[in-house]
Amino acid sequence: MKEKAVWYDDEEDVLGVRISKGAYWKSVELPSGIIIDVSKDGRITGLEVLRASKVFSGDVKKVIDLAKGQTVLKN
Repeated sequence: MKEKAVWYDDEEDVLGVRISKGAYWKSVELPSGIIIDVSKDGRITGLEVLRASKVFSGDVKKVIDLAKGQTVLKN
């Protein structure tokens, strides 16, 4: 499976953003429903927004619509 820069999971209602291909170490969940993926050396490798359809509603729902068709990361 190819890694995507931005993705949306309809079933879980999660919007994700892959920032780098660094090795994942752990996730930190913030009270706001944002999860930050971190590498062992402290770099942020990705973000996830829980309940994305509630966060990105109205005109901003375009964020989710665009995430459904994003292209693969190129390095």
